[in-house]
Amino acid sequence: MRLTLFVFFIVNVIYANVHNAHFQDMLSQTPYTSTLHKDKETESRIYYKGTITLSGVLEWQMYQDEVDFYWRLVFFPDMPNATPRLFDNENEPMLFAIFLNDALKRDARFQKNSFLQISNVLQDRLSQADEYILGGVAVRATLTLKDYYIEKHLEGESDTYYYASVEADSIKILENPKRWYIDKRELSSEYLLFPISKDAYINLRQSPNGEITKQIQKTDMPKPCEYEEDKGLILELGRDSSNPKWVKVAYIPPESKDTSKAIYGVIHESQVSAGCE
Repeated sequence: MRLTLFVFFIVNVIYANVHNAHFQDMLSQTPYTSTLHKDKETESRIYYKGTITLSGVLEWQMYQDEVDFYWRLVFFPDMPNATPRLFDNENEPMLFAIFLNDALKRDARFQKNSFLQISNVLQDRLSQADEYILGGVAVRATLTLKDYYIEKHLEGESDTYYYASVEADSIKILENPKRWYIDKRELSSEYLLFPISKDAYINLRQSPNGEITKQIQKTDMPKPCEYEEDKGLILELGRDSSNPKWVKVAYIPPESKDTSKAIYGVIHESQVSAGCE
């Protein structure tokens, strides 16, 4: 049995809302050049040929889908009507996101390739931990998009997805990146794990049976399905693909107010549980 620990949990505040740039002040009215033109239309999609070069906010963000977490690369254009849209919405320019590299595919290869694309241009301004950031990294950039298409079988702008890929070597960074993190109090109880080990601690390892990154003391953890603000939290991020008996986790220490100090690793399933009994 699971309990809902946080009554005021709001999904699109905690996990990335696909139509919401977290740093709206980074957007600016800038010119663009476009050769996009309609190519073909199917029952569910509209495809475009050509390219468009424009500026906006490029964001690497965490999102939750069904029973797992994923990360994706999303672009928020400065000029929302610069690209073809299924629904015109000039009064709400923020409600527009373009998913890059088929970012909605739940495939680790797409995630890895997308992170490499942004890390290659940001280089020393990103760390390896940013690939699994519990929040997001946003940066102003100019880039060239191609292979643009719209999924049109949905009924409204909030349910419409826009896709494109980025031309190689076209990304130019305009400002230093900014990061946002999830508030620890707003983590959903649905993904929290609690200690069940008979030992006084839980081993957080780098990999299955690998080096111990941290011994998490059970006294630093809340009791099953209870919440204490000064306790550490273990967030489940899915199962290790090579050994499903190991759970991918992020450990948020007791002193942290948000997920900025999260420690990542794996814990054997015999040491933790999501159950309340």
